[in-house]
Amino acid sequence: MAAAGVMALLATSLGAGAAFGATALPPGATTGAVTAVMPTTATVSGSVNPHGTATTYEFQYGLQTSTTYTSTTAVKSAGAGKGYVSVSASLTGLSPATAYRYRIVAKNAGGTTDGSAGIFNTSAAPTVLTGAATGISDSVATLNGTVNPQALATTYYFQYGTSTSYGSKTPAKTVPASANPVAVNAVVTGLSPKTTYHFRLVASSSAGSSVGSDFSLTTGLSVILNAAQPSTVYGGFVRLSGTVASGQPGVQVTILREQFNETAFTGIAAVTTGAGGTWQYEAQPRVRSSFEAQANGGTSSPVVISVSPVVTLYLNRNNTLTTSVVGAMSFANHVLQLQKFSGGNWETWKHVRLDSTAKANFTTLLPIGRTPVRMAIGPFVIGLNQAGPGYLAGYSRVLTYVRTK
Repeated sequence: MAAAGVMALLATSLGAGAAFGATALPPGATTGAVTAVMPTTATVSGSVNPHGTATTYEFQYGLQTSTTYTSTTAVKSAGAGKGYVSVSASLTGLSPATAYRYRIVAKNAGGTTDGSAGIFNTSAAPTVLTGAATGISDSVATLNGTVNPQALATTYYFQYGTSTSYGSKTPAKTVPASANPVAVNAVVTGLSPKTTYHFRLVASSSAGSSVGSDFSLTTGLSVILNAAQPSTVYGGFVRLSGTVASGQPGVQVTILREQFNETAFTGIAAVTTGAGGTWQYEAQPRVRSSFEAQANGGTSSPVVISVSPVVTLYLNRNNTLTTSVVGAMSFANHVLQLQKFSGGNWETWKHVRLDSTAKANFTTLLPIGRTPVRMAIGPFVIGLNQAGPGYLAGYSRVLTYVRTK
């Protein structure tokens, strides 16, 4: 009995010692959802279980295409409780229209626990392009432009007035969520004859607002100039057309052009009006250019034609990709983005730098299955407009990349 009592006392003593010196458990960590995604910021969430030991957490994040997390949020305390607590943090300094990877990381005396990886895409404010006015008379004009809603429902309107303070605007209209540019317009009435008006396009979505360039029109002119479209690709043509106020055939109309880096208009062609005083001319701008028409001693309102470089993309037999960019300037050493189409939106998958001949051959490993891809060159590389002065963003044709394993 005495021996049994000693053994029982010894067991009790050992049990107490084990409890006293118990090793802390590592924390539990679960990566949560992303909310409030904007072009350059996002809020990430998660949950942490300290398992009774003082615990800290942070979020790690970086480009989806990177194999490492290059940034972290500030370290915060999750307490020392024994249940899961919800936590969150704000990510800043992100690039618009870019895919990111993130995860929560929790630490305590028992160790470090990494949450699973989550993926999100930053949004982008709508891009807008004010176009030339058409249908100009003594008191009426149609204002034109292009809106790319960047995959978010977007509202737009035109501001207009006799100065760049504008003062009036057209009723707001809505463009459905889409990844492609949409042509928009609005008719304004009650204008004063022989008066110059300024106007611009404004668009807004949950990701922010964008304002187009200022354009002008003059009512009651002796010659009217219209453009069939506000932009083209390098090497392409845009039809310019219009009428003379007299409505007479046989009137000479002079076409003038001013490129983005020039300070004056220069005559480039002359055409003759046909029946009803109508005329047309096929322009081929090499970079962003303004055009005017002159006839009967008067000058039309200017129209601006924007230009995108030619971007090519080829999928080779060995599953490598070849891309190039061509324009009136050299695009050597500029950076392009390989984009994949996912969830109704174009996402940046890989950055590619062109060589000295403005070409690049590269490989990449896209998700298993069939993935639509394209190359893009534009302003979304911080610090440099990769499309170059005088050019809009450019896009290649869409190819289908197939990966079976």
